[in-house]
Amino acid sequence: MRSRVVVLLAVLLLTLASCGGAVSVSPSPSVAASPFPATLSDFQNRSVTVPSRPERLVSIGPSITAFLFALGAGPRVIGVDDFSDEPAEAATREHVGGIKVNFEKVVALKPDLVFSVKFSDGTIEKLQAASLNVLVVDPQSVSDVAKTATLLGKAVGADGEALARSIQQRVDAVRAKTANVANRPRVYHEIDASDPAKIFTVGPGSYINDLIEIAGGANIAARAASAYPQLSAEEIVKTDPEIIVLAADAYSPKPGDVAARQGWSIIAAVKNNRILTIDPNLINRPGPRVGEAAEAYAKLVHPELFR
Repeated sequence: MRSRVVVLLAVLLLTLASCGGAVSVSPSPSVAASPFPATLSDFQNRSVTVPSRPERLVSIGPSITAFLFALGAGPRVIGVDDFSDEPAEAATREHVGGIKVNFEKVVALKPDLVFSVKFSDGTIEKLQAASLNVLVVDPQSVSDVAKTATLLGKAVGADGEALARSIQQRVDAVRAKTANVANRPRVYHEIDASDPAKIFTVGPGSYINDLIEIAGGANIAARAASAYPQLSAEEIVKTDPEIIVLAADAYSPKPGDVAARQGWSIIAAVKNNRILTIDPNLINRPGPRVGEAAEAYAKLVHPELFR
């Protein structure tokens, strides 16, 4: 059971570091000339120089992959991580591993530029040691999304600024819609409850916590000490969440399962039938669909605003 939790969180951190459906960003940014060589500062504050327009790209991180395709650089993507399935075309690229990167395969693809989320196992350093140019791109919050669009645009020679503006406008529209709500219901977002004594949820500094706030909710774990804290069932019951949000996938518990948990019948969300589900890929990946994600979450928290 513990191994399943470890894998689940590793996948979540890789995707955050989440998607059914195609990437849809309006307006679609047009490719524009970006001066090369370009010297960029990545998410680890490393200075990376891209000498010329890169033609062979490897993406290690689903959010990164989605951004590259949204920027029109999809045809240049030759390799992706095992979890990059959006847009559908991304899944047809060579796979270079998931939680553990297949170093040899990345090198064999001879990329001009490798985009990767952060790793603490020496992956980045190993790729650099093979004389590969690596740009670390690791969006963890809604505010990181526009920064990512701009950075990637500069790296591949596309109009990242236009994409950033488009994304921010949609997020701001949702924020404006919920800004003056009279009530901000208490929200509990469940990540994993395999161990009922240590249930994973989202805390400050996480992408989903940002979505809850933008949606006009109040995260029950907003004051936790980490981005992905573990709470006991008793702690969750004590906060009396008014809304419970679950991932709508085959591996997550169903609303009926949660309602049937011992002692949970007194929770407001259970009593009022507000145990809701949402597309996990939509809200787990801080990518170009962040505006859509914010709106989807807001519809769960404040459905009255969208009637």
